[in-house]
Amino acid sequence: MNIIQQLEKEQMQAVLAKRGVPEFGPGDTLKVMVRVSEGDPAPAKGKAPAKGAKKPEAAKETFRLQAYEGVCIARSGHGVNESFTVRKISYGEGVERVFPIYSPFIAEIEVLRRGRVRRAKLYYLRGRRGKAARILERTDARARRLAAAWKGFKKPKGDADDLTKISGISADLAARLMQLGCIKYEQIATFSDEDIANVDEAIKLEGAIEKNDWVGQAQRLLAEATAGEAAAEGPAA
Repeated sequence: MNIIQQLEKEQMQAVLAKRGVPEFGPGDTLKVMVRVSEGDPAPAKGKAPAKGAKKPEAAKETFRLQAYEGVCIARSGHGVNESFTVRKISYGEGVERVFPIYSPFIAEIEVLRRGRVRRAKLYYLRGRRGKAARILERTDARARRLAAAWKGFKKPKGDADDLTKISGISADLAARLMQLGCIKYEQIATFSDEDIANVDEAIKLEGAIEKNDWVGQAQRLLAEATAGEAAAEGPAA
């Protein structure tokens, strides 16, 4: 593996640490959540500020999520350069957008429907309208297996705990766990073998849960929090 391949692998792992990439292909209906910047525009270069004017403060860049839903008509490239094309009909006109799979501006990719097609490129849809452009839903064993795949935990009520206190969980990894509905010490403390396998496969942890003893750490943190609450309530009683 040369230095270029190593850098590409590190870039892919950095993106996968923040979000997952589901299994999908041409014909599938996708919903892509895109991060859109809403920061104030930068001042024009070379333009001197007016005499006596205050120096402008640095604009704080903010992001919002924008959903783009349509049919995947192509998937091309490999590695960090892999991309996919999504087509939708907007106000009677066909609109297509190409997304790099490992783009940091993609917050989530969700598969809404599995399509049954025979081609790897569905460019023929560009010339079709209405019923002629419809794609039948895939209902074979593989589609049922993908539909039945583990999607995450049911999000519990209450505020989220600081999962970064558990050794081995970074801020990015905590964000990934939050996407799976895992936000509390109590959830990690009661992980079953099946839960560990599901989380490990979903986030590609390569056995980090058992290596770093997340369950034991979460149980200790949960006991400390419970003891702290009991101590706080003691004098009041």
